[in-house]
Amino acid sequence: MKTLLKISWRNIWRNPKRSMVMIIAITLGLWAGVSVSALMFGLLDQRFKTSIEQHVSHLQIHNPEFLKDNNVKYGIAESESLMAAVSSDPEIKTFSGRTIVNGMLATATLTRGINIIGIDPLAEANTTGLDRNIFEGTYFVESGRNPVLIGKKLAEKTKLQIRSRLVLTFQNKDGELVSASFRVAGIFQSANTMLDERNIYVLQTDIIGYIGHDETINELAIVAHDLETVNGLSESYSQRFPGLSVRTWAEISPELSYMQEMSESMLMIILAIILFALAFGLVNTMLMSVFERVHELGMLMAVGMNRKKVFGMIMFETSFLTFLGAMGGMLFGFLTTQFFGRTGINLAKVGGDSLHSFGFPSKIYPSLNADFFLMLTMLVIITAFLTSIYPAMKALRLKPAEAIRKE
Repeated sequence: MKTLLKISWRNIWRNPKRSMVMIIAITLGLWAGVSVSALMFGLLDQRFKTSIEQHVSHLQIHNPEFLKDNNVKYGIAESESLMAAVSSDPEIKTFSGRTIVNGMLATATLTRGINIIGIDPLAEANTTGLDRNIFEGTYFVESGRNPVLIGKKLAEKTKLQIRSRLVLTFQNKDGELVSASFRVAGIFQSANTMLDERNIYVLQTDIIGYIGHDETINELAIVAHDLETVNGLSESYSQRFPGLSVRTWAEISPELSYMQEMSESMLMIILAIILFALAFGLVNTMLMSVFERVHELGMLMAVGMNRKKVFGMIMFETSFLTFLGAMGGMLFGFLTTQFFGRTGINLAKVGGDSLHSFGFPSKIYPSLNADFFLMLTMLVIITAFLTSIYPAMKALRLKPAEAIRKE
């Protein structure tokens, strides 16, 4: 085996230019594949994190009727006992109770439908980091009457600025229309401009005062310490509060779950296609190597080298070329991922804020996990083995008596 490995290693360097071209081609192909995969992983990972952290949270609890009718009168009847249970649960990191009202926003230039979300500023800041997304103005710091936070996109469309006045019209719990004047205290921008355009935030104490009932909580958003415990928490609170709807992030936003499940498989398919394309070049290289050494292979078989060793020699030569190229590609891919994983890639310079329209952040931090490289290594081994079969079979079909006569 050791001798066969030495012979195979020396054989690939008998034509160093051809071997180097093949190794460089594999290196560049895998480097591109790894880099694109890291970019896609980073993009999807940040889409998941920003969606969970800024909007969806790990769990949401509602009155089931609120999910059907979206009417503010369907509050969480057991909100006090529920919040007491949540606040004492060691597996829960933070939570925020929200009062949600559908209404109309009216300015001097525009009238449109809007979701009015009444929040406790401190609880919401801890749950969704809304305070960190303030683009202009302040986060409920000023003591003025009826402050409101609006999204950047909505502010641009309605031409609202800091301290601009707007009128919100909505139904109270008795179904009567209520109008109130609010003043813009801050403009925020999250990673999802579509949601920013639909939602505005007011103080919970202000909106409850207009609705006409005390302590109306329509939605309880919960963030757990560990993502792995979310399903267990959902089952636990469903059993403890059977009259409420307890939903996990995967149930609230199934597209996030789908992307998480499909992303790795899709990227592996892309890498498999890249390796499949490179395999043709590898087969061509090894066939040229076999045809150039017909006389030599005939001599080796004539002096007693059995077909098993001939097959092994061709397979080792193919494997050396594949592994050298693969190691180079994975090394450069890893280094590229590490570099841009720290600095980030700002796609806003190319596409502006268009990614925000789909819930993706503009600055991407490429990332890959160890499982990816393990799977890629397995794909490389399979590629090396498969691509060695055809050239090796060509060598095995040589007849020593005829092969040694060829120059």
